[in-house]
Amino acid sequence: MGRYLPVIKTAECGSLTRAAHVLGYTQPSLGYIINNIEDELGVKLFYRDQRGVTLTEAGAPLLEVMKKIEAMEDHLRQMARAGAGGLLRVGIFPSVASQWLPAILREFYEKHPGALVKLSHQFYYLNGEIGVKDHSLDCAFFTGKCPPGLEAVALYQDPYYLVVSADHPLAGQEAVALSSLTGAERFIPTNESFDSESAIWDVYQTFSQSNLVDFEPQENHMAIAMTEAGLGMTILPGLDLVDLSANHRVKALPLAEGLTRTISLLCPRESERTPLTAAFLSIARATVEKWRAKQGGT
Repeated sequence: MGRYLPVIKTAECGSLTRAAHVLGYTQPSLGYIINNIEDELGVKLFYRDQRGVTLTEAGAPLLEVMKKIEAMEDHLRQMARAGAGGLLRVGIFPSVASQWLPAILREFYEKHPGALVKLSHQFYYLNGEIGVKDHSLDCAFFTGKCPPGLEAVALYQDPYYLVVSADHPLAGQEAVALSSLTGAERFIPTNESFDSESAIWDVYQTFSQSNLVDFEPQENHMAIAMTEAGLGMTILPGLDLVDLSANHRVKALPLAEGLTRTISLLCPRESERTPLTAAFLSIARATVEKWRAKQGGT
């Protein structure tokens, strides 16, 4: 899928809902993509109302240019695939990068010494989905529901924990229910708290209404440092805590609700994967299995 195909299909359908269905996106995802393109170009492409969308005066001529670009990019992709490309583009996020990626890449390069791997750090999970859909990424580590037209190969079920300081009144508990954390508790949100594709997005919405949220979203290492200092509590997945909690006086408490995220490798369907993507997927699955065995099978 080319970069401007979402705009082209939306114009053809006259509706974000219909275009999202045709393209295999959710409506919010498609709206996000179009807003980004409008911001990049500095023009409004569509008028939006209850009946659907129509092109603006500026959008109409730009649509014709986009159609030409889409045709040229499609031809370019076909030529690149025919050339047996040695480039693999992978979307990653920090916990995967630190825990799994070094071992994956070591074996991958041993088996494919002539290949080049380009890593793209994803700020939001949606970025990985968009990258695989528009072919700017060959695959991406991902959490959430698999979007239509792609395949999400599950690698690991990662539990979330409530993280508190070592001297917090809750630190001695074996588990804690999120529903019990109301009123005066101060919550430190992370970037994942603001990611609508994240499993803890709904949790943050609840916390922001009933608890004290005094902070902007923090990177995970900063959230841990603030928690250690007694400034509040946060929620992080176990994979992030392997390294982050090691040198800090914090306690990670299992959640009674059993909240988890499924980490997958998001890829095109098997028939559409490049040989390098298929090889990377196979190595990633084997590497994560070995890692799990070392962690005690969790």
